[in-house]
Amino acid sequence: MVEPTTTETPEALFERKRQEARKAMEGPEWTEKRERSEREKESQGEHATLDRALADLATQKEKLELDWIALDDQRKIINQALTPILEQERAAETEETRLELEEAKTGLSQPKQGIEKERWATQDKRHQAEQVKWGWQEKLFKIEQAIENNTQKYRALLDQEETAQAKLNALNALGGSA
Repeated sequence: MVEPTTTETPEALFERKRQEARKAMEGPEWTEKRERSEREKESQGEHATLDRALADLATQKEKLELDWIALDDQRKIINQALTPILEQERAAETEETRLELEEAKTGLSQPKQGIEKERWATQDKRHQAEQVKWGWQEKLFKIEQAIENNTQKYRALLDQEETAQAKLNALNALGGSA
């Protein structure tokens, strides 16, 4: 028999005495049966909770997978749009370099001015291509960030799923799946 403690509340004292009365009247055989039944109910509750958690994690993972597909499709579209812009930029850079060399070789001021104007026009084309490219690259950067954030979330869900599955396996190993 446990001696009452000075910090025990009246409710706790009553519950302790009720448990003592139950055990005394049940006897060892019925106490064991009741405790086993309580453990099984608790185990079933834990099992159901873990099953719900795993289903919820699967739903969250699926949403991230669908988001990844959409983001990857956007990334492909942007890369396709960037390809001709990058080619325009490279062509303009090549033309600009050629004109700079031609301008350096020309000693007369009149032809030099014509080459210089052509070089300026080429530089403008390159700058325009760069402006468009930067806009697309900014969009691409945001998509890449979103993909990275979703990947981190997905991996955290995998960790949670692994933990829940390990608990479920341990519960099943203890015979809690009955």
